[in-house]
Amino acid sequence: MNIGEIVEDALRYPLSDWKKVLIYGFIGLFTTTAVFKGFFALNGLTNPGLILLLVILELIVSIYFTGYFLKIMKLSLSGAKKLPQFGAVNEKLSDGIKVFIVGIVYMIPIILTISIFAVFSSAALGIIINHAINNGFNLQNIITILMSLGIGVGIFLAMMYMVVVLPLFIVSLVHMAANNGELVSAFRIREIFDKIGIIGWINLILWYLSSGLIFIAILTFLGSFTLGIFNLIHNIDIGGLIISVVLIPYLYMYFARSSALFYMKK
Repeated sequence: MNIGEIVEDALRYPLSDWKKVLIYGFIGLFTTTAVFKGFFALNGLTNPGLILLLVILELIVSIYFTGYFLKIMKLSLSGAKKLPQFGAVNEKLSDGIKVFIVGIVYMIPIILTISIFAVFSSAALGIIINHAINNGFNLQNIITILMSLGIGVGIFLAMMYMVVVLPLFIVSLVHMAANNGELVSAFRIREIFDKIGIIGWINLILWYLSSGLIFIAILTFLGSFTLGIFNLIHNIDIGGLIISVVLIPYLYMYFARSSALFYMKK
């Protein structure tokens, strides 16, 4: 399959069963703290034990959600055309934990980058404060500029890292799926690079750019259209719900499917 065929197949894939798209979307709703914060607010919950229990529930649902994402990759690699069933909870939780571990490892450089710039900003801030105490000048403005600059640079570098590493992270997940979910296989960088080399780095860039444009187009245009329509009838919350329950799960399924098909490209 060429890149165009991969994208076309992956775009059609979630449309084969809208019921599962919606179920996946409703599961995804409970992976965000906003849902639980809203639940707390509506019910006036302040009990720390109950709040902790709900947060743990959110974590479990998030793990299951990502486990289903990996299951799509596994089935796509095996040639399956249909979306996975929502059973086999233990398998999906196990796969979800593996995805979380891989994600955390790939996030370490981002964490270190932001931390380093925060430390440098703090160190420079201490020098400025001491100088201000001894000599006096507009300390507040300088502190604001310095902290904003330090944090801004750190975030910018982190974003650039994500742009470059995200496709490698996704391919590493497919590589793990292709190796019976073996966690260590996601970190066999040489094997992953060799696989990409066989497929072609240009093809990786084309797939990544195509998928990125699809992501932006769906969220920007369809998302804005949905919000706009429901805003006209003064019910923007329903528009946001549709984006969360329909568009977001559709994109997750697209990425899982297309990345697996890309991995199989010869």
